[in-house]
Amino acid sequence: MKDNTNILTIITWVVLLSAISVLLNDLREFDFNRFEEFQNWAKTADKNESWFASKNVIQWNYYAISAGLFFWRGYLIYGFSYFLSILKEIENGHYFSDNNIKYFKKIGNIFIQYTISVLILRFILALIGESTFNFFNELKAEFTFLIPAGLAFYILAEIFKRGKQAEEDNELTI
Repeated sequence: MKDNTNILTIITWVVLLSAISVLLNDLREFDFNRFEEFQNWAKTADKNESWFASKNVIQWNYYAISAGLFFWRGYLIYGFSYFLSILKEIENGHYFSDNNIKYFKKIGNIFIQYTISVLILRFILALIGESTFNFFNELKAEFTFLIPAGLAFYILAEIFKRGKQAEEDNELTI
């Protein structure tokens, strides 16, 4: 079992490091030159134009929402890091520990929070005209798997909770 846990740990590290690498590359490629434009928005704004409808505010919203999307991707990677904690608990022989139950619930929460938040941010991004948004296409993309995966982790948490209760009951009967 220890060999399988080591293999799973290595695979998890590879997935985490590659996801971090992709996120950092996307951050690097993001157009940070716009940030200088955002800092000068007060100088270039038309004083007669409504502040909420000005082009600079729309650009600032695009920048802020894009930053939010990067945050949520980092948060999803953080959620994947809990797999390492679960594998460490299993390696130590604590299969039905309170920590594993807590980690499964946290992973489920993160997956569902990520999916809902990114859908909302992409919808808002489409409203300000910086992207196209089709709810069903977005749902068919990566989100199709994350909500069911999040729910599956809630189920795993419940299974492990009942497994822990059964384990404690068995220890009392011996």
